[in-house]
Amino acid sequence: MAPPPADRSPLLSSALVLVGESATVDELTERYAAVGASVAGPDARALLDELVNLGLARVAAGHGPGRRHVPTALGRQLARASISGSEELRDELAALDLLRSDLLSTIAHEVRTPLTVIRTSVGLLREPGASLTDAQRRRLLATVERNADRIWRLVDDLLDLTRLRSGQMTLQLRRFDASSIARSAATLVQPLVSAAGQSLVVHAPAEPVPVFGDHRRLEQALLNLVSNAQKYSPPGSRIEITVDATDPEVRWSVIDEGPGIGPANMSRLFERFFVGRTDRGGRSAGAGLGLPIAMAIAQSHGGRIEVESSVGAGSTFRLVIPAAGPPEAHDE
Repeated sequence: MAPPPADRSPLLSSALVLVGESATVDELTERYAAVGASVAGPDARALLDELVNLGLARVAAGHGPGRRHVPTALGRQLARASISGSEELRDELAALDLLRSDLLSTIAHEVRTPLTVIRTSVGLLREPGASLTDAQRRRLLATVERNADRIWRLVDDLLDLTRLRSGQMTLQLRRFDASSIARSAATLVQPLVSAAGQSLVVHAPAEPVPVFGDHRRLEQALLNLVSNAQKYSPPGSRIEITVDATDPEVRWSVIDEGPGIGPANMSRLFERFFVGRTDRGGRSAGAGLGLPIAMAIAQSHGGRIEVESSVGAGSTFRLVIPAAGPPEAHDE
C-alpha cells in the first residue's frame, strides 16, 4: 500500500480530533456534519481505516458498521498537537509515512529471497542441456515448493495481522478446554524440538479449564509463542507450557531457557518484522510477524501478552484472556 500523499495530513488530523475518545463510522460522519463538513460514510470509513493502518487508532469493540475506534497513545498526542496548531502533526505524519515505506521495503526483501531461489530452481529444471537425475529433479521441486510455502505463509500472516488490527476478522467463538490448545501446540512443534535436541513439557490441571474464545486463533497465538521459544532456545534446553486460571482470566505461559531479552529489544518485541538474533550462528529467527499476530489475537479477545525476561535467564511469554471471552461477546 502506497503512503498517503502529504496533503492528506490535514484530513487525517481533523479525523483524529473528531474521533475524540471514541467513534464509529456513523458518529464520525455526524461530527463532520456538525462542524459544517460533508464527509460521506465510505469516506469516514476510509479515514478510520487509514488511522488504524498508521497506528493512530485501533478497534476497541464491535464488528462491521458498529465497530468502535479509539485513538492510540500516539493518536491522542497528535490530536493535541493539531488542536494547539503545532507543526508537530505534519512532521509526525510524515514520519509515519516513511515508516510505512520502510515496511514495504522489508516485505519486498522477505519475498525477494525465496523468489530468487524459486527462479533459480525453475531455471535449472528448464535448462535444455541439463542432465539431471530423478533425485536432483525431486530436490529442486521440493525447494520450489518449500520457498513457495514460505511466501504463502508470509502473505497469510500479513493479511491476518491487518484484519486483526483493523477489527475486520470475525472470531469463531465457542467453549473449549484451555488445555487442549496447549497440547496441540506442543504436538505441532515437537518435531522441531526433537530435531534441536530440546525437551518440551506441558503442565495442565487434571480438570478442564473452560474458556470462551476462538479455538483456532488462540491455538495460532500460543503456537507462535512456543515456536518463538523453540527458535531462540539452545540445544539441550527445556521449554514448558503451563495452563492455569484465576477468575476471571485464563493464562497460557511459555517458559524457555533461551538467552533472554535485553531492555533495548523488550520495547520492540511486538513490532512488525522486528527480529532478534539467535545464538545459532548469529542468524535471525523468522520474519518477525509471530509475536505481533499473537498480541493482536490476544487483544481481539480482550486480553494481552505479558513478558518476563532478563539477559541470560530465559523468558516467559504469557497469553492472558478473559475466561468469558471478549467483552462484547454473548454466549448464545
